[in-house]
This record gives sequence, C-alpha cells and structure tokens, in this order.
Amino acid sequence: MTRGGSIVQRGLADDPAVECRALAPAAHVELLRRTAWEAVRLPRLVAQEQCDVVMTMSGLLRVGAGQPLICLLGNPVMYERQTPANLLRRWAVDRTVRRATYTAAPSRLMADLVSGSSGRPCAVLAWGVDHGVFSPVARAGEEILCVADFYAHKRHDLVIDAWLRLREPRPVLRLLGNPGADPRTHARLLARIASLPDAESIALEYNVPLGRLVAAYRSARVFVMASEHESFCMPLAESMACGVPGVVRGLRSLRETGGDGAAYVDSDDPSQWAAAIERLLVDDREHDRARKRATGTAARFSWETCSATLAGHL
Repeated sequence: MTRGGSIVQRGLADDPAVECRALAPAAHVELLRRTAWEAVRLPRLVAQEQCDVVMTMSGLLRVGAGQPLICLLGNPVMYERQTPANLLRRWAVDRTVRRATYTAAPSRLMADLVSGSSGRPCAVLAWGVDHGVFSPVARAGEEILCVADFYAHKRHDLVIDAWLRLREPRPVLRLLGNPGADPRTHARLLARIASLPDAESIALEYNVPLGRLVAAYRSARVFVMASEHESFCMPLAESMACGVPGVVRGLRSLRETGGDGAAYVDSDDPSQWAAAIERLLVDDREHDRARKRATGTAARFSWETCSATLAGHL
C-alpha cells in the first residue's frame, strides 16, 4: 500500500511479483484520512488476501487477526518537532511497535528515537542497495548532484549558495526530487534560481524513472546533501555505489550511512561546503581515492542481508 503518484508506486508499476494498491493523495488532512483507512479498511484487506505477514513503515491502529507484524521505521522528523501531526504519528507508531514481532530502523540514531518513545527495543538494520542496478562506470562524471524531495529541511538553498561560491566555470548543478512534497518551498527555490544570472546551469528534474536516476548518478562527480533531518540516506548510499563520493552534513545518521565514502560539513556556512566540494572537483587524485572509498562503503549495504535478517524473525 502506498500513496498514489509516489516513487514507490512508480517503481513497482511494472513488477509482476508485486501487487501495488495506491491511496489517492489528499490535499487536506491526509494523515487523518490515511489513519482512518488503516483502522477500518486495512484489517479487512489483510483477511481478504490471507496475508501471512504484515510489514509497515509507519504506525497502524489495527492490523489483522494475529499475523506476525514487522515494523521498519525510517522517518526521524516525527520525533523532532512537537506538532499535532507528529504526536499522532508517534502515538500510532508506539502502539504498533508494542505489538510488533520485530522492529528495526536503518541507523542507530533512528533506533534510539524509536526505543526512547515506545519503551521497546528497536534493532538497527541498514537498508540495501541493488548493486546490479547502482554500479560505477569507468569514467567519473562532471556534474554536482543532489537527490532530495523539495522539503525546506533538505536545504537546497544551502546547496545553491555553496555552488555559487565555486570557481568558474562551475559544473552543472542537478537537483532531482518531488516538487509536490512541499510546494511552497519548491516555489521559493524556483524564484531564487530564476534570479541568478547563470540559472541555465542549474537543472531540475522531477519524479524521474529508475533508469534516469542511475544515469544522473553516473553523470555526477560529487553528490551533495545538506539536509538537516535524515535517518538513513538512500540517495547517498546509491551515489556511493555508483562511485560518486559525497559531501554531506555531519549528522550522526549521515555519518552512519556515508562512513569513509563521504566528506562531512558541520556548518551552514556555504563557503565551507564550497571548499569541500571544490577539493573533489579540482584534485583528481583525491577524487580517485574518494571514489574507491565510496564504492567500498556502499558494498556494506545489501538487500539480501536485509531480507535474510527479516526472514529470520518470522
């Protein structure tokens, strides 16, 4: 089950082994509507399909009639701000965790947040990367790439500020994400880009298919992520698997994901970000070393290991 138009629905559209059912997106009160659907309709669906296991990445008010429940949690934002919506999410997640057969999060940071809220143990289980799809090419790309939906906390503004401080001629800055995630933030970003004299060097792409995403990684020399909230950064893991080293914020969770495959900036000063990016742009030897470290770090992430761990808890 997923939101209509989401990357999950698009990614599963042609998979004959998966039946994907999508809920229509709602302009208002989507969280309440989804919670109500999960409480009323989901148990009926579980019974109708005779499901053996239920797996969720959010909180569920009701599930079914005794099926094992696996809870995989990866959104740290609900633990960081005391908004009504986040309190509802946390309450639902805590209820779910307390009856789950197995609960896991992709980083120690996220696992600690889950355990602290629910009072139940939460394992650390890193998500995987499909290395048959995300793999490096012989020649490194030339662009700077950021893959992140256009939420305010992803800090595309800081990425642009850092890019503007690079020596000219600057490489293309490519931003990939979903503009519908936060339309107001996206609109502000478009206005900012339109005001720049070299706006044509910033490329924006929306809701790209998998093949185009892989091509974007392989065309990049550096991956940049200035986000202020992450639990496990899948784009960082994918970029490293494609041989693209990262320059990312020094969050505990991003350090867990990036390991030796990324450089870390603990600042909102765009000059510091620019300096870290510049080193990978102009120093070929350093970039070669960083590229090798990136692919070695990404090798840790395996869907086979992840799925085998889940199967062992059923």
